[in-house]
Amino acid sequence: MFTFTHRNPEMQLDRNHTALVLADIQNEFLSDTGSYYPMIEHSLKEHNVHQHLEELLRTAKECGLPVIHSPHYYNPTDGQWVAPGGAISDYLATQISFVGRKDPVDLEGFAGSGADYPERYKKYLQDGKTANTSPHKGASARTNDVLKQLRMRRIEKVIMAGPVANICLEGHMRDIIEEGMEVAMVRDAVAGGRNEEGDAYLAAMINYRFFANAVWTTEEAVKRMKAIGST
Repeated sequence: MFTFTHRNPEMQLDRNHTALVLADIQNEFLSDTGSYYPMIEHSLKEHNVHQHLEELLRTAKECGLPVIHSPHYYNPTDGQWVAPGGAISDYLATQISFVGRKDPVDLEGFAGSGADYPERYKKYLQDGKTANTSPHKGASARTNDVLKQLRMRRIEKVIMAGPVANICLEGHMRDIIEEGMEVAMVRDAVAGGRNEEGDAYLAAMINYRFFANAVWTTEEAVKRMKAIGST
């Protein structure tokens, strides 16, 4: 029987070319008031995602590694879209007030909204060093500047996590890999919903094994970051 997972030997980190990339660290996904939260609540709790995301952020900051965060925003003018964008994108962008903002440059109503960051992560994301990119408008990094931010920092090794394992995070992973970078996915710092077809978390794990250069636990990722951070 033929079995394939990630490459062997496994991805090794490099102090000067490694970054932590997170997607969707926002109330809509991670706070119980968020519209998407009920879809992944069970998975967030099962994998202790909140704690693991904070461990990754804290370690990256302590080790001096760049942190790139890709948020998801929609503005009122996005409601003018008429082209099909996929079932989930169409629904979120046009049918509910999902990660909504009043305007790209107006912060009225932003604080505490679904688009805002959960309080526990703000000290990491708003420390003046994290690159909070322009918003992705779909699942991938094609609609924002994540790839630009990585390339301008000469990043070649990427550690990834975020609450929506099988949609936005997987979309970002695929884009980053296609750009020639190595990616390690943190399996217990991600979550996924369920529908009549099955478990999105499991689907993500299967795809990560086919695409990513490594699939680590938070404990493994932290240990590897600390090993290069101390050199």
